[in-house]
Amino acid sequence: MKRLLLAIFTLSSIANAQEPTSSSTTTEIQAPVSAPTTTPIEEEDEDDESREAAVSTSTANGNVEKAYPKFEFTSYGYIVFGQRETFKTVQNLTPITRREMDLAEIAFEGEYILSDSSKIEFEIEIEHGGVGTVVEFDPFEEFGEFEQEIEKGGEVVLPELYYKKTWKKTNTALKVGKFPLFIALGSVQTKPHMYASILASDLEARMIPLNWTETGVQVEQKFSDFTARLGVVSGLNSEFFRTYNWIGGGYQRHFETTNADDLATLASIEWGSVAKGKGFALSYYAGNTTGNRYKVDKLKEDAEVTLWTLMGGYKFGGFGFSGEVIEGTLENSNLVSAANATLGGLAKPKAFAPLGHKARLESLQIYYDFASIRLTPFLKWEHVNTFEEVEGNINKNPRYDVTRNSGGLMWFFDQGAFLKAQYATEVTELEGLPETYQANIAFGFDIDSFK
Repeated sequence: MKRLLLAIFTLSSIANAQEPTSSSTTTEIQAPVSAPTTTPIEEEDEDDESREAAVSTSTANGNVEKAYPKFEFTSYGYIVFGQRETFKTVQNLTPITRREMDLAEIAFEGEYILSDSSKIEFEIEIEHGGVGTVVEFDPFEEFGEFEQEIEKGGEVVLPELYYKKTWKKTNTALKVGKFPLFIALGSVQTKPHMYASILASDLEARMIPLNWTETGVQVEQKFSDFTARLGVVSGLNSEFFRTYNWIGGGYQRHFETTNADDLATLASIEWGSVAKGKGFALSYYAGNTTGNRYKVDKLKEDAEVTLWTLMGGYKFGGFGFSGEVIEGTLENSNLVSAANATLGGLAKPKAFAPLGHKARLESLQIYYDFASIRLTPFLKWEHVNTFEEVEGNINKNPRYDVTRNSGGLMWFFDQGAFLKAQYATEVTELEGLPETYQANIAFGFDIDSFK
């Protein structure tokens, strides 16, 4: 890990050394200064939504001087109305119908552009209308049980805050801070206008953290149509791995600080732009999770998480497709399950301690973009199995081998305002558990769709 950190900073130092330096001169102003004009700079990666711009001020003698810093702002948000089938308890196999309304998310993104090659970017999200504790009903306990959750029920979070420096001569960039991981469609296609369905993936949250961001350092190198990334980021905590979302609960947002005894390595190679829907990428993530546990005496063995992802999409005229395959491995999953089962208090997993050794997710979406009326119908297939392979005395649980089929549309009926409709059916491999459906309508806005 130390060698990897050294390699990252060495690459950024070499790029910095090759960046030409500029000298500034002071010129006496002998005439009134003209009104500022905005000169756009070529857009960088779509996943960063970089809108760095320089403000140029002309003087009477023709000299040009750039004025910084500059602040830019964008936003998106949506509300979801839905109806779905669920079950009263785990023993009851007769579905019941429930309706929901959710102020799902509103996000505010800001950029402090420090120069034509550096910026600070941040994002603030308000989810589910606010913050506080919430009481949830868990139908999969023996007779159904009410539980109090403290990490949900609405949140105000700062998922992104990072500094980015770009050396344009070498096409090298350095990120330091908390940024999205280039590991899945949900953390790459981060704006609603980038995908036709209501979420980029309906099943990612059952395997990995949703909209995954971590704190660390990353170097990006562009060459031709390719972008390579190499980074070191904060790791997961296996104390919060659960049956229903595999390693997703290990995303360290439960506490004020993040345990960093075990870090993770992140690497990817991308052709084109996955965020724009015209590119493909191969990504890799690896990190031990044992050192980040709070109860250090519960587990001594390594519990390394490894992920491989192949994702991307392309568009031919109006027709397009996107998809991903994620392969994951949890080392010593049976020992992690046993250690977690003996935890107490809010960390106790109850019946959700068993974990699979290997997990797999596949997703494919096809769509057609009627650009003239800004209407995009789609069809989508997804499958996830977090018990693809097991270790020790852990038994495979067919309830978590899930296939989901859906269809719907996205329609931008006004400038920046959209409607999304989606109908989905879901079936598991658990014998006797019937197929269920879910229907949702989302209203929202996305300022970035103006671009």
